[in-house]
Amino acid sequence: MTARKVLILGLLAGLAIPVCMMAQDAQERPAVRIDSAEKREAPAVKKDVRERMLGLIPASLPAQAVPTDAATFYVPETLYQYMDGGADIYVLYEFQTLLHQEFRAKAVDVTVDVFDMGVSDNAFGMYASERSPSYEFIAMGAEGYRNQGILNFLQGRYYVKLAAFGEGSDAVLDQFARVLAAKIGGKAEFPALLRQLPQTSRKPRSEQYLLKDPLGLSFLGPAYVATYGGGNKESTLLVSVAASAAEAQERMKRLVEHFTKSGKCDAAPEFGGDAIRASNSFEGNAVARTKGQYLVVYFGPADGSDAVFKDALQNLQ
Repeated sequence: MTARKVLILGLLAGLAIPVCMMAQDAQERPAVRIDSAEKREAPAVKKDVRERMLGLIPASLPAQAVPTDAATFYVPETLYQYMDGGADIYVLYEFQTLLHQEFRAKAVDVTVDVFDMGVSDNAFGMYASERSPSYEFIAMGAEGYRNQGILNFLQGRYYVKLAAFGEGSDAVLDQFARVLAAKIGGKAEFPALLRQLPQTSRKPRSEQYLLKDPLGLSFLGPAYVATYGGGNKESTLLVSVAASAAEAQERMKRLVEHFTKSGKCDAAPEFGGDAIRASNSFEGNAVARTKGQYLVVYFGPADGSDAVFKDALQNLQ
């Protein structure tokens, strides 16, 4: 592995601080290190997928850049060869294919990593797991953030991670990001369900998409989660996304059983439908109700804070 790649991977690892609230139960696999000379294109990458992803790299590169190596592709079975232990969470989020390629723009070395996460929900979940509210956010794709030598952004089903070093690297990263975002195309926006969550009193960039074990309750996954309020009065809104209304009702049944065994659970007719109020010593207070294919749970509601729960129920389509 070249010194340059070691430095770039170190920059990426230093910025990616996972903040998701889930059990990391992805199957453990041995880490494998290989030098760039030993890399081979994974045979599992289909020709149409390879061509689609290669099409994201413009023929006319920005900043007079030139490729220093051919593009390399990774799939879930081989991602560990590139990311070592960092691959686990990508596999957990059902990562599909990575296009990795390196370039040189005069005195600047650039690494381009385009992760195809399959669907926009998974791409957002992976992106959100690595961002922090303290980052410098920029208008790139649906959202992006940068640091010295690093620029990452989300757009559609893709999570794009760029790294560079050399004099003028930040300007080159900006040019690369803009042409890649243009090639990806589509609407630069967050997944539809995320946009339906109440905005009032929502903690900025607290949103997560958790495929497995949201808040430690496996039967609620996948789910969108966001934090509301502030200080000592923060609450958590969870929208569990089921495949059908019947499945959402089954999840509600399991939630009732969970609270009945661990605390108490009563009907909450003021919210209509099958709504409940519940509490235990683990999750504290909660209100919940199904709406179509969704199970909406509001954990830790303080007095008078039911408005967030009501707004969520009203907004969901």
